[in-house]
Amino acid sequence: MKTLLSATASALLLMVQFAYGASDQSTDATCKAARALELPGFDMKVAGTEYVSGKGPSYCLVNGSFEHRTGADGKPYAIGFSIALPDDWSGRFLVQGGGGLNGVVKPPIGDVAAGANTALARGFAVISHDSGHRGEVWDGSFKADQLATLNFAGWSVEKVAALGKAIVSNYYGTSAHHSYFAGCSTGGREAMTSAQRFPLLFDGIIAGAPAIRTGRSNMSLAQKNVAMNRISPVGTDGVPDRSAAFSDADRKLVLSGILNACDKLDGIEDGMIANASACKFDPSSLICASGTSKDCLRPEQAKVVAEIFSPTLDASGRTAYPAFPYDSGIMSTTDAIPGLMRFDDKRNRQFANHAITFDVDDAIEKVDVDDPQQRLINVDQWTDLSSFASKGSKIIFFHGMSDPWFSANDTIDFFSRMKKATKTNIPADDWARLYLVPGMSHCRGGPGGLEKFDMLTKLVDWVENGKTPQSVDAGGAAPADRTRPLCPYPSYAHYKGEGDANNAASFECRR
Repeated sequence: MKTLLSATASALLLMVQFAYGASDQSTDATCKAARALELPGFDMKVAGTEYVSGKGPSYCLVNGSFEHRTGADGKPYAIGFSIALPDDWSGRFLVQGGGGLNGVVKPPIGDVAAGANTALARGFAVISHDSGHRGEVWDGSFKADQLATLNFAGWSVEKVAALGKAIVSNYYGTSAHHSYFAGCSTGGREAMTSAQRFPLLFDGIIAGAPAIRTGRSNMSLAQKNVAMNRISPVGTDGVPDRSAAFSDADRKLVLSGILNACDKLDGIEDGMIANASACKFDPSSLICASGTSKDCLRPEQAKVVAEIFSPTLDASGRTAYPAFPYDSGIMSTTDAIPGLMRFDDKRNRQFANHAITFDVDDAIEKVDVDDPQQRLINVDQWTDLSSFASKGSKIIFFHGMSDPWFSANDTIDFFSRMKKATKTNIPADDWARLYLVPGMSHCRGGPGGLEKFDMLTKLVDWVENGKTPQSVDAGGAAPADRTRPLCPYPSYAHYKGEGDANNAASFECRR
């Protein structure tokens, strides 16, 4: 029977009962007793406990909050959390990353890069949190308070990890033998923050599609949206009608042009681009020849396509934000987040931007100079992970090549700079990996269908058994039986020349 320790007299009595094997104490009763849990150093309030069974692994769910205070804006603040404590505990602990601007406590299951089995299903104790404020996914009003902003910038991860480890130790009567973090998007940024600013906190980290510097990425998307506005006819509402900038046939032509130029570079034409670094598509190749107007683009359309897939440059010609990769998901409207070229989709966060002029340098000043909070939140500058690597910790990055919010090239750039800047006697390949996912959108989805992959098993095996991960098999829904190996960057999956083209075994990692 698992032991619940507490600073309260009632919990101490329960501890004695559990320690001496009181037979009338079920796991359900143990979970209910967690309501009385108090921890030195935390003003924790347990809002409720629930023993969950019959729906997969049985576990105790504890919901609560800590660090209660009144903010500078007069609003109440606290860090909300939810922790799942499985009956069949593996001895491992995982902090689950958030999303957007956080503000919501999501179910603690640990599903990022976990394949078919979540971390909770594997016996991990998993904690999730709201990063220290309550609000809708894009509600940034919490930034009126200094500590709330600091918590969002990453402080909350360290605090929640400390709380979670203490709860685990008290609930099970022993500490977790290994601690992990996994997140995507904002959770990917939190993962990077953890490795950069709290390098001794976790043994293993998964950082998916990290929101490295949202001011710069949003700036780049705004510039591309404006480029499309310029060639869009004015609609009946008096604003540019981006749906008329490219017809469906035009969009299909652009995608076909990209695939014709780059699909076969990985040894097989399958509607996917695995060797993206070799892709040299030239949109001007689609411009109509003299006297033709069908199955081709007007010059101004080709110019916009080129601009959308080019780096955003400042007035001096320096790269303000890297190019987005050419990939198969750029026209998608079936995913939760529309593809990069679908600025006409109402779900696109640039949809309400009707400007026809854009000053990159002015935009850079606004996001880099006028917003010091964002500079604190960004994780693009700190590249030295020497303490993290020297401790023996491991980090795995992954990024969808069709991500329309954050360019995979920005993650590649950070990864490359990180490997150079981290000065240790441990080779970078022994503690860091990056996997690029062809066809995948932001964290999931995409027409390539390669959104299901298990990097958590690879990470645990790397951390605990010293087995360095190589390729990771990935699958999805398009087609359902297709699998591909995801290769550690800079290698890519290349068809061997024989065998089932839908089987990962028919591919090998090449450089």
